[in-house]
Amino acid sequence: MTEPKKAATTATTLQAQITAALNGENSVNVERFAAYCQRLLVDKDKEGKLKNPWMQQKTAETLAALFKRVQAEGLVFDGKHITLQSTGVQLDYVAYKNKMLLAYPETTFDLNVVREGDTFEFEQGNGKVTYSHKLANAFGDKEIIGAYCVLRNSRGEFLTTLSRKDIDKHRAAAKTKNVWDTWFTEMAMKTVLKKATKYHFDDVFEALNEVDNEGIDLTQVVNDEKEAEAVAEAIKNIEATADLKTLQDLFLGFPRQLVANGDVFEAYNAKKSALSRV
Repeated sequence: MTEPKKAATTATTLQAQITAALNGENSVNVERFAAYCQRLLVDKDKEGKLKNPWMQQKTAETLAALFKRVQAEGLVFDGKHITLQSTGVQLDYVAYKNKMLLAYPETTFDLNVVREGDTFEFEQGNGKVTYSHKLANAFGDKEIIGAYCVLRNSRGEFLTTLSRKDIDKHRAAAKTKNVWDTWFTEMAMKTVLKKATKYHFDDVFEALNEVDNEGIDLTQVVNDEKEAEAVAEAIKNIEATADLKTLQDLFLGFPRQLVANGDVFEAYNAKKSALSRV
């Protein structure tokens, strides 16, 4: 019986093994990734303890496989916007923006958090999104009450919002609480952007979301995921409707929770306005 492969125990060994395992891949990206993994392996805190003890259990083969999964999405494992955590790969909102720009280079983004005292207003009609976000204090640090994302590209204009309650649900489901504790604003922005990709660009982001979801305890958000799938399907059906009567019948036939969903209602009104002009 052959012995299982042991996890790398020294940085030099790990870096060399990763480089060998990724032979033939882009050398610059491989060197950057291998050096990043080395830093994670040896970094210590002020007391001399390893900051990332979980890295002792990672084999070069496991890490190389993660590198290839990210590379398959056209992204670079840079150790900044795409990082390693004990649970796997962690993506930030910049990584999601980069993925969108690969598929739709003309995309423009506006995503931000809304704080207490801010005024956020929007309208959606004729396939256009009009919105206004007035900051109560551009340099203040009041409580975050929500987040929004506006995407515009050749597929259309899309507004997605997230309440503080929903943000907290995602935070509670994260396996790595320290990331949320340290970068709450950035994670809220990433979450609303990820929600937008789930609703409107699932064909582009399905594999990337699978990678990112490995850092989430899906048993805590299974209902949210099912709702997201139902909302995405409802919006897809609304956008495919060819006449007002069919649209109205479709909308009235939705379950109550879908009718009350803000994204579904916005999609319905936008399609209704578009068909009214025909």
